[in-house]
Amino acid sequence: MATLETLRNKAGVFVAVIIGLALLSFILSDLLGSGRSIFSADDMEVGRVDGTSISYPVFQQQADQQLQLLQAMQGNQGNSEMLGQQVREQVWQRFVRQQVLDRECDRLGLAFTNEELSGYILGNEVHPVVKQLFTNPQTGEFSRDQLVNFLQNLDEGVSPEQKAYWLEVERELRDELAMKKYVTLVTKGLGVTKFENDFRAALLSNSVDAAYVYKSYDSQPDSLFKVTEEQAKSYYQENRERFKQGELRDLAYVTFPLTPAEYDFQMAREALEKLIPEFSETADPGAYATQNGDTPYTDRWESPKNLPAGLATWAEENVPEGTVSGVEQAGNEYLVARLVARKSLPDSAQAQHILFSYQKYPQERAKELADSILNLVKSGANFAELARQYSDDPGSKEKGGDLGWFAQGVMVPPFNDACFLGKRGDRVIVESQFGVHVIEVLGQKGSSEMVKVAILSQKVEAGNQTYQQVFNQASSFATEVHVARPSWVASLFGAGKERVVKAENLFDSVAQARSVQKRIANKVDGNLTRVGALENSREMVRWAFEAKPGDVSKVFELGNEFAVALLVRVAPSKDGYATFEAVKSEAQQGALQELKKAALIKQFEAQASTADVQVLASALGESVKRAQGVTFNGYSFGSEGYEPAAVGVGSSLAVSQLANGVAGNTGLFAIVAEEVHANPTAQEDDIASRQSDLRKRAEYETYESLKSMATIVDRRARFF
Repeated sequence: MATLETLRNKAGVFVAVIIGLALLSFILSDLLGSGRSIFSADDMEVGRVDGTSISYPVFQQQADQQLQLLQAMQGNQGNSEMLGQQVREQVWQRFVRQQVLDRECDRLGLAFTNEELSGYILGNEVHPVVKQLFTNPQTGEFSRDQLVNFLQNLDEGVSPEQKAYWLEVERELRDELAMKKYVTLVTKGLGVTKFENDFRAALLSNSVDAAYVYKSYDSQPDSLFKVTEEQAKSYYQENRERFKQGELRDLAYVTFPLTPAEYDFQMAREALEKLIPEFSETADPGAYATQNGDTPYTDRWESPKNLPAGLATWAEENVPEGTVSGVEQAGNEYLVARLVARKSLPDSAQAQHILFSYQKYPQERAKELADSILNLVKSGANFAELARQYSDDPGSKEKGGDLGWFAQGVMVPPFNDACFLGKRGDRVIVESQFGVHVIEVLGQKGSSEMVKVAILSQKVEAGNQTYQQVFNQASSFATEVHVARPSWVASLFGAGKERVVKAENLFDSVAQARSVQKRIANKVDGNLTRVGALENSREMVRWAFEAKPGDVSKVFELGNEFAVALLVRVAPSKDGYATFEAVKSEAQQGALQELKKAALIKQFEAQASTADVQVLASALGESVKRAQGVTFNGYSFGSEGYEPAAVGVGSSLAVSQLANGVAGNTGLFAIVAEEVHANPTAQEDDIASRQSDLRKRAEYETYESLKSMATIVDRRARFF
């Protein structure tokens, strides 16, 4: 009775606790399911470098300002989405650079004055970016006067956009100057002593022919070893730099291509047939084909056999000019052709040319130079010598401009017409997209019937009816493979993991039943703009970083296909390193490799007294192999591939000297030098050249090294 009474008295408390837990479960489930944290004010941090963070509002404001500035200067040209991605990347890299480099410069007391910046802009060696901004497009010459005038009127005489852009340029130059000073400080501390140089020269002076015994770590079955949790964690801690990465996601996905149906082919053909009467009567069939078809007209001569199959047969039948063909199908396209012209032309031609490239000269300047060269040629100057001296075509310049023999249609149309419509000995000037050419026709061979054909095309694309059918297929797939999220309480007892397994199995079975191929995208980085070969799939990446394992996406429209994705796995990251749980399997594999290595070392040590490599091989159950011409600066050893430890040890042995138990990347080695030769390819480096090499490496590696030492957390994928 006492027990029953106690239960009655405490029933109210018990019910209150149950209700409280249920409410807590509901609240936490909502928060966790939406990706928010109750401790982080919706977590507006875009990223963090060594504890200094940048929030979403600040990051977005900087990106918007940069984007508006670029669009104003470029006249809103280009893909705005792509430009936005580029701008966000620039803002992020600048934030990282400021935290990494500025802090280091402040610590060392490195600074620069406005006078130094002015020297970068107005000094004897004007910065290339500044030069480019103030180069006259007509003459190709840098105008210092224009630069000075711009700077003098910066506050009042230029537009707000121009001023903002210039201040952005100055900001970039300041960053570059700071980096240059820091790198100079590093490179001044780099040097090579005479001892180091002589020691390296001695190592490079020999080439060793070696006999060796190699035993792979994987020669021992995994079943002989058991990796404990502690061993895996120990490997993870000792090799933490190998796991430096941001958060990653593993995805499975299926696609539903928007392939035109039979109805779409019928509609496309009917649409093309309606245009045939006008196409037959128009005075300019090329312009009509360009304006009304899907493929622009190219005004060039070509062989009938190069036309699509049905049209080739039609053109070879010697039909008169103005004749219109029947409708032909070429893949997902319907075609109707009209013969514009027919003419007998050479099969091949030989020519020499001198090119004045638009990359080097403004158009008017290139024309002036071409006119001058043509006059020299007509006056008897040697064409080949002029080509070697002035041509901007690296492929023919050293051959005196000679292009050899080439077939009809190989060259761009203006060049092609000059060589095939003219005659041997013609000297002409033509313009192409590459620049201005001075051409001399050296010869012509053969003769074939050529045609100009205007082709009116109609591509077959999936229409609204097909679009809706394919979308419905993708949508029903997404619905069928959906597995509900467990409650927060249930997830504490492993329901989340069970859900992922169930979701994967369901995804696989439904994909198989519907005959759609499941694809895998592992280690998806949050800043990727696309998944695999999927077009415009940035939205899928963003979804993956907002979803939970086991979630199925909505239907994504990606170019000419729909896609449905399943989030299989999250590889979390903490302070720029993958967590142990995220890389547990890799850590276990690494620890297993270490256990195998230790076991092999014992086997080799047991034969430490054996000086005969053949006896050693027999004892280890292996055969003797040979590595020829091993040098200290080599990469591979014998037939074992990239094994720097074996190369380093093997190249430094004296004749008959044995090195036992050399630990390589994939196995253990016992190496004996059979012969040592003088290395005929060895070159003695002087100290100055080696120091120069070190400093060149430092110019690139200094900043990368600073970045590698920083703790960088990149969370852009949650916002963009």
